[in-house]
Amino acid sequence: MMKHRYYSLPLRLDEVIQGKNLDQCSLDDSIVQNIHLLMTTAFGEIEFDQGFGCIIWETDFDNLTAVNRLRDQVKQSILSVLQQYEKRLEKIRVEVTIRQEELPAKINGRHVKKRIIVQVNGLIRSTHQPFNFIDSFFAGPLSYQ
Repeated sequence: MMKHRYYSLPLRLDEVIQGKNLDQCSLDDSIVQNIHLLMTTAFGEIEFDQGFGCIIWETDFDNLTAVNRLRDQVKQSILSVLQQYEKRLEKIRVEVTIRQEELPAKINGRHVKKRIIVQVNGLIRSTHQPFNFIDSFFAGPLSYQ
């Protein structure tokens, strides 16, 4: 029997009202979902906790900041919120890569967007197992890929 229950996001509270059980997931999947939620939430979006979120949203249309500085800001933001909101991980390391990618567009045939690639590594506290996570976003406007 599992010591802890981890619920899959998004929570389907409508199903709870209907007497159904919430979908469960593994510890690894729960951590992945929480990290993704942290990175896709803008600061201030959660009214009762203004610190929950990530700076990625604030850099969405920033075309003036140098790529290296932007990368360092995003990296520090993610590391900081993970240390605060993902206590199931320890020895967290974050790497951020930002690159320009040409994408097809409906109107002009192509456009260039910034892809932000985030890699998180660490150890799961309860099991001391390695944890690895990679996600990426297109900025300006932010979208998931």
